[in-house]
Amino acid sequence: DLSSYGVGFANNGGGSDGIEFTFPSQSATAGSFFTISYEEIEFRAYFGVQPDFVSGSANINGDDSIELFYDGQVIDVYGDVNVAGGEWNYMDGWSYRHDASTPSAVFNMADWTLSGVNAADSCAANGACASVFPFHSYHHSEHKAM
Repeated sequence: DLSSYGVGFANNGGGSDGIEFTFPSQSATAGSFFTISYEEIEFRAYFGVQPDFVSGSANINGDDSIELFYDGQVIDVYGDVNVAGGEWNYMDGWSYRHDASTPSAVFNMADWTLSGVNAADSCAANGACASVFPFHSYHHSEHKAM
């Protein structure tokens, strides 16, 4: 049941705001991907698909930390909730979790690849960008399905 999970967005190093988006009560299968967007129109134009969920709280730009909660406890974090940017800053670009890396309540930069700051500026669509985000491509194990 996804409703046990929530996401928090720590904007500009302001610390944790706790859960700002709670997933609805629905089931999910292993290997599923879910997207949360601040808005729908530009997401669809850029990625070519609708976001699974839309939440105004997902207003981040790459120098903000993101927390994943399960039953109210942080189980995964990207960045440092008390720092705006840092080594993990991908402002106006993207960050991608390495395949087979696992969730952790302590951020580990070695688990991530970053596009670099401003890598997606002036890109109208992901596929047309020089720095393409590997959308829906994460594999939990290092052995990728053929």
